[in-house]
Amino acid sequence: MYVPAMKPAHLRHYMPRIDHRSVGGNPKTTLTFDSFAVMSPSAPIFIEWDVDMAPSAREALHEMALEIPYLGRSESICNAALVHQIEDSTSVSWRPAAKDDPTDAEILCAQQPLELSDLVQSPDVVRSSRRLFPTGSRLVPYRKTNSARAPAPADGWRPTHAAVRFAVHPRPKPILADAVVAGELLRRASLSKHGTPSETLSGKGPTGQRQLGRHEHAHYISLPGPGRTEPSSPIESLLVWAPSRLKGDEFAALAQIDWLRAGRAVSGFPDTAVAVQGFGDVEEVAPEVVGPSSVWVSCTPFAPGRHPAKRTTWPDHIAAEVERELTTYRDYPPPVSVEVIDGDARRFRRYRLPPKERLANSRYASMVEIRFAHAVRGPIALGSLSHFGLGLFKPIE
Repeated sequence: MYVPAMKPAHLRHYMPRIDHRSVGGNPKTTLTFDSFAVMSPSAPIFIEWDVDMAPSAREALHEMALEIPYLGRSESICNAALVHQIEDSTSVSWRPAAKDDPTDAEILCAQQPLELSDLVQSPDVVRSSRRLFPTGSRLVPYRKTNSARAPAPADGWRPTHAAVRFAVHPRPKPILADAVVAGELLRRASLSKHGTPSETLSGKGPTGQRQLGRHEHAHYISLPGPGRTEPSSPIESLLVWAPSRLKGDEFAALAQIDWLRAGRAVSGFPDTAVAVQGFGDVEEVAPEVVGPSSVWVSCTPFAPGRHPAKRTTWPDHIAAEVERELTTYRDYPPPVSVEVIDGDARRFRRYRLPPKERLANSRYASMVEIRFAHAVRGPIALGSLSHFGLGLFKPIE
């Protein structure tokens, strides 16, 4: 077997037992230690058999390889194929150890002949029988025949992802009115996990100055369920969207986030468990905020970044600020119309967490509808605190 350089990792989570029932009684779950190896998604794994095969057997193996959807874990999607020669010399070669050979690792393998009852044993059955391993299994010693440098997870990992979507644990869920809180906590968690300064995640340059250009750094966006825009709507997902795209180390930092905790800074905001739900281009990860559409309506209120001039009405000021942001900072065509619509923006939090801001810093905002002459693609997030979840628009048509 030839394996690329890798890093060990694991998850610990509760899984339903085989006798679990969703209705009635106490839920029956068991803590599972789920270990796996992390390696480059573009690096191949080779499994070699030193045997001569008849043409019919080789054809059968070829057909079987094409039908393999994943390797080991169901999320480890793969493409398998039968090859005649191994060309990758950078991989680590592993072979079963002979009796007198040193052992570098032990692999749990099934005994021959296979018994179906052994293959389907659950962790509960193994534990209740006071065993470390299932019956019908054995540890096979393996040795390395060469070695390779084990790079850090981000070595050679080019920016390929523009968005990461997080699922929010169902109990309890924060509400859309606190989108700014969720956005800021997600930003703080990402910077904490990353450790070193990141312009994409922080929105700040090397000297700490704010990036005021094309708003290419990360947006931390709260997403309610389909058709929900009320302030009391539960936040179903969280989205980190960076138009400039995320580097490998930045994505790795986001993948480590599992809790958002406001503590005493915000009353009523629950400690929220999150987990990565998807990553890739924003069109794939969060199509509900991409469109295309010619009509876009506020999901969270738009707060203009400037105060209105004297004798300028609030609706006119909103229209001018929306058009300025669309055309000056985000490469959108001028809108046909911008209207203030019904909706109580005051029910949404419109200031950041202490010590940055307090209630006195709350911004004036309104719910807005934007119409374009032709359908445009999102996401569209405009105005003050748009990188924290405010000013998000959703496509209507």
